[in-house]
Order: sequence, then structure tokens, then C-alpha cells
Amino acid sequence: MRFQLSGYARSTRALHPVLALALLLGIVFSAPLGGTTAQVRSGALTAFGDLAALSFPIYAWAGRGLLDTEPDAQRQIGAVALGWSRAAACGLIAASGFAACLALVASAYPLAEAMRYGVRPSVLLLAVGLMLLSALAATALGALTSRAIIPSPGRSILVLLGVYVADLLLGLGPLRVLTVPMIEWMGAAGRGASAFTSGLPWFALRTLAWTALAAALYTRLRRTRA
Repeated sequence: MRFQLSGYARSTRALHPVLALALLLGIVFSAPLGGTTAQVRSGALTAFGDLAALSFPIYAWAGRGLLDTEPDAQRQIGAVALGWSRAAACGLIAASGFAACLALVASAYPLAEAMRYGVRPSVLLLAVGLMLLSALAATALGALTSRAIIPSPGRSILVLLGVYVADLLLGLGPLRVLTVPMIEWMGAAGRGASAFTSGLPWFALRTLAWTALAAALYTRLRRTRA
């Protein structure tokens, strides 16, 4: 994990998702949160829901980039030294850690505004937890589009964006139970703290189940395609 994180941090690849996230934050918060205290509280919570969904492909891109930084020969050596499952787990943990750092950075401004206007700490913890859940699921998607699974960089990006868009579209229909519930958590955050806190356990369960299935598929494909 140290090897992968240090190699990624020293490469220019690490800057790409960082700059993309900075651009997204600049667009989302180009107009500062304002209005009455109640409006600011509601706006901060809505911002968390929107950011968790809008930053999802950036986290996935970061996870893909970290896993692709490792040379193919080094990946083979790591698999021989550690075993396929353990080597894949190390990569997923390293990528998840980097994505989690991005999620915490993205949470800084709405968190500060929410604390300033007296949003309950329990709600804030759940909101930050949602950002981390988004980063975790996105990392699994990024892994599934990494070079070990899809050798073509152009095709892997198309698959990554295609899965993201498909998830959003399916989230509007009867098959939403099969998706990462991004549409649903955006809606719950927009309806207020009570709807958000009551719906988050179900969102978390579905997100973690989707992540576990994607991670298991990545580990299987990584071994069979190497």
C-alpha cells in the first residue's frame, strides 16, 4: 500500500482528480451559501448530497489512476509475493484511502458553514459519512475500469462514465435497488435533516453491498485476466 500510494503521489496522475475536484467545488460553491439560518442549514445538507453524487466519478477516476500507476510487471511480482487476493486488497485499500482524503477535502466548506449555523453534530457526522461511502463505492468502480481489467485507457474511461450515467438513470426507475442510491440520497438531503437521517441506513446498506460485489468481481477478474 505504501508503494502504491507513494508512486501515485509522486506522479502527475495524482493531480488530475485533485484539479477536477477543485473545479467542481469552485462551480458548486461559486455562490456562497446565504439566506436565513434555516436556509443555510438546508443548503449545507443539500450540498453534501449533491457533492457525494457529483464527485463520484472523480473518486472513481482517482482510484483507477492509482491502480494504473503500478507497472504490469510489478503487479505480477506483488501477486506472487502476497497472493492475488491480498495484493488486490492492498490496492483497493490504498485507492480507497486516497479517495477518502478527497472526500474529506470536498466536505470542508459545507461542513464549516453547517457548523457555523448550528446544524446538529449527529447530522454532520452522517453527512461526512455519506461522502466517505461515495468515495468507497467509486473506488470499486475505478478498480473495475483499471488497466488490469480493461487495458485500453479510452475504453476504460467510457465504461467508467457509462456505469455512472447508467446508475443515475436506473436510480430514477424501478431498478433503483440495484444501484448506488445517488439519486435517492440527493433527494433525501434536499428534503431536510429528518428525511436524510432516516434514509441513510438504507442508502449505506445498498452502497456497501454494491461495493462488496464490485470489489469481489474486481478481485476475480484481476486474477483471471492477468
